[in-house]
Amino acid sequence: MKFFRHFSIPILLFTGVVIIYLYIYPNPRNWYDHYLYLGKSLIAGRVDIPNLPEFYHDKVIFDGRTYVPFPPGASILLIPFILTVKDITQQQVSVIIGALNISLIYFLLIKFTDKTKAVILSIFFALGTVHFWSAVVGTTWYFAHVVSIFYLLISLILHFNQKPLFSGIFFTLASLTRLPILLAGIFYLLSSGFKNKKIYLFILGASIFVPITLGYNYLRFGNVFENGYRNVYNQYATSSYPYTIRQVIDNQKTVFGYFDIKNIPQHLYTLFIMPPDIDIKDGIINHLKPSPFGMGIVFTSPLLLLLFFQKHKQKIERINLITALIVAVPSLLHVMQGWVQFGYRFILDYIVFLMIVLSINFKLTKLNLFLIFISIIVNFWGVIWAINLGW
Repeated sequence: MKFFRHFSIPILLFTGVVIIYLYIYPNPRNWYDHYLYLGKSLIAGRVDIPNLPEFYHDKVIFDGRTYVPFPPGASILLIPFILTVKDITQQQVSVIIGALNISLIYFLLIKFTDKTKAVILSIFFALGTVHFWSAVVGTTWYFAHVVSIFYLLISLILHFNQKPLFSGIFFTLASLTRLPILLAGIFYLLSSGFKNKKIYLFILGASIFVPITLGYNYLRFGNVFENGYRNVYNQYATSSYPYTIRQVIDNQKTVFGYFDIKNIPQHLYTLFIMPPDIDIKDGIINHLKPSPFGMGIVFTSPLLLLLFFQKHKQKIERINLITALIVAVPSLLHVMQGWVQFGYRFILDYIVFLMIVLSINFKLTKLNLFLIFISIIVNFWGVIWAINLGW
């Protein structure tokens, strides 16, 4: 009976989300699954990927071998699935992990609000944010976000349940999936404080990131500090295809540096206010569809805008906001704002911290429920369009 009371809501959330995710995209394309290929290579005891399809982007050819620049965290998660389920796809795992994320975020949010609000906000996260599209499509770039959120949520739940060593280990796995999350270590330091001896257990668990990362780099490129991302940047920088909104505005322009302060405006524009593509002729709207360069949260997840109107009085709120801002820095400086994406996928690197802050001050007002409703409607619209557009 105790088990049922504790897990009934998370089980219902997981089941409902799985059904919706599978229903909306029943026949996925199952391509751009770099992590699945890497997972199979890791099982075979190698870090190169000899059978990666030729047309796949974001790969590095070094000494005649094919590698991916991505860290191995997402592939580590895939290994048990590969070993136990024949012909498992990355998209299938993405749907499962994406649905688990909703149960996990519920477990996290009930530490800051009541069950009713935690359920509502979990549904918002599942269907009213870019996590929806990312989990459903499951291609490499989105899969990494979904898996990193999975690891991070477990790490945070363990952190708040005073399990610092295991929290640190899962934090390492999150960072080994999406490197910007490494900067979220500031959250654990600020929320625990150096006077708390348990923080050193967290650091011990998190420190395994260093040997894994350096060793993985050395095995690929013979250099502990080389990860291959610079090679991929050069491929995009020399391409004539407009991968950034700035190049669309002026096709004569080239991209800025890989991490460049001049990239910040296009990221802020995409994050907050980028509109959908609208084709108007003779005063009539012929089509309204999401832009492949992204869409701002003012359209996709307007509930998140409440963060700018709330009074953040509690220390934990300020710590979460500081963490989100710090984690956002690499993305804001990055050369690209995202491509063939619904919404702005980079927000997933720090959305968990925003959700915590949102939950602390969240009230069941008509306005808030309306914003959630709009967010869900727009995300359903965006996911359906993205599927039809072949993203």
